[in-house]
Formats: sequence, C-alpha cells, structure tokens
Amino acid sequence: MRITAAQRIHNENRVRAAMDRLLRGDIPPGGRCDIKTLAAEADVDRTAFYGTRPYAHLRVEFERRLQTL
Repeated sequence: MRITAAQRIHNENRVRAAMDRLLRGDIPPGGRCDIKTLAAEADVDRTAFYGTRPYAHLRVEFERRLQTL
C-alpha cells in the first residue's frame, strides 16, 4: 500500500524522534540501540530501512550518529 507524501513526512518525523530517544539512552526494556528497536519505537516496518526502501536513508543516518557516539 502506498502512502502519501504527508504520511511519509509524519513517519520520518516519528523515526527521527525515536532515533533521538535511543541515542540519548532512553532504550525500552528488552530493547537495544539498533534498527529493530528503532523500527518498533517509531511503529514502522523494519524492512523499510533496507535496500531501496523509503527509510533506508534514515538507517544510514542512525548508524552514522550511533558510530559517532
């Protein structure tokens, strides 16, 4: 199912907010600072972060930010 541009922006904002929480150490019980937890926290399908999927650029951003910590 395709999403609208507004939905994509909303999802990206949710992912970035979840990313910020994880990177500052606010990790849910049983979670880690990883893509699986990021996807769960943002309520986005984890596969959307890989390959040519819509949020692959956010995975790259998350991994880059995580590596700089």
